[in-house]
Amino acid sequence: MKKGDICIFYGYLNGNITRGDTIWIQTAGRLEFSAKTPLSEGQYILQTPKQIHNGIIELLIEKNKSNVLTISHDTLYNSILFKDNPVNGVYSAYLGSIRATENQIQKLYDEVNLTTSLVNKEKISKEIKEHQKRLYDLEISIIKRFPNTLLSAIVSCNNLPLMNGSILDNYMSDPNSALYKQTTKFLRDNYFKGVDFQSDVLLNTSLVPLKIKKYISLFDKNDPELDDVVKELLQKSAVNPLMYQVVSDALYTNFHQSVYTNNNENIMVDILKNAEQQSFVPDWKKQSIMQQILIYQKNKVGTQATNLNLKDFIDKEYLLNNVKSKYTILYFYDPECSNCSEITPKIKGWFYADGPKDATVLAIYINQDEQEWSKYVRENTYPPRWINLWDKNESDNMREKYWIESLPAIYVLDENKKVVLKNANFRQLLKYFST
Repeated sequence: MKKGDICIFYGYLNGNITRGDTIWIQTAGRLEFSAKTPLSEGQYILQTPKQIHNGIIELLIEKNKSNVLTISHDTLYNSILFKDNPVNGVYSAYLGSIRATENQIQKLYDEVNLTTSLVNKEKISKEIKEHQKRLYDLEISIIKRFPNTLLSAIVSCNNLPLMNGSILDNYMSDPNSALYKQTTKFLRDNYFKGVDFQSDVLLNTSLVPLKIKKYISLFDKNDPELDDVVKELLQKSAVNPLMYQVVSDALYTNFHQSVYTNNNENIMVDILKNAEQQSFVPDWKKQSIMQQILIYQKNKVGTQATNLNLKDFIDKEYLLNNVKSKYTILYFYDPECSNCSEITPKIKGWFYADGPKDATVLAIYINQDEQEWSKYVRENTYPPRWINLWDKNESDNMREKYWIESLPAIYVLDENKKVVLKNANFRQLLKYFST
């Protein structure tokens, strides 16, 4: 680090990263940071110039410890030194061990995929377990050495008991198999054993949201027990209102990002209903939650789509229910929307070249600027079975009938006008028609 270099200092609040503070390097090779106000206990990130230790340094501020941090970069060993701060030195070494172990295990998994010999597979599997065991033992030793600290809480959160076989091996098996059920039972019993939900110590870190994201990814998205998995986690966290909010938000975000299965949508509604039932949730928020539930219940996957009465460029009327097509794709957009400007040409290109021949696209302009829309329609070309429509004068209350959270929004209906994809993105649209 040179004098005059700029670093950005980030923290976490209730699992979410905070706005960064700018720090200027006053002395070459050394960063000295003294907070004007006491820093909250938690995990922090220092973004340095890219040539310094990959540009990212993770730090811990322990409770009732000095806020003065003196950090230097050892160029010989490309490591970060923390003056008078043994906890951060151990934390940095621990993060390095995690990265090194993950890289070694990934290389071994790659070898497994390349070999057909059962003997070699068993040998590699044994090596993988040895790496996992060494990391597990390291974490146990850190927990014992630094009891009742933020460091031990973070390491405990990561510390997963060992199981027969690796999680990855078992996860990749048939979700209907006994092995999948055995693995998911192990996960449900053990994955959050190291998390003290009653404590606030992990709130100002990224650990809980990241752990939940990983946890949910280990289950098949159509697992009929996934709803129970979510409810178990909400119940565990309900002992602490602040922790419950972090867990609930993380779960909601994970399922909200891919609303293309009925299972996901039902789980999101159950997450909202669970929050609505908690005594510590204020009444004003419960009202908002109830409105969200009503929105989700509109045009759910598997239900009959609400009919629409729209008009085209020459004021010809179109009823959604009268469109004769095996599939109807509703593409809600606005020409002035930057995301739409990027996605619309992709959808048109896909529909020209590889799109389903038994589908019709209803491209529905979402706003009311007739001049803007008519200019856009006149100046562009469209593939066959592509119909440009809008809700003139908002006479059909389209925004009330359909959940249009962001643009562009894509719905796919079957020949009976039942919803098969809801609020999907372009990638999900391609995936649906490719399978």
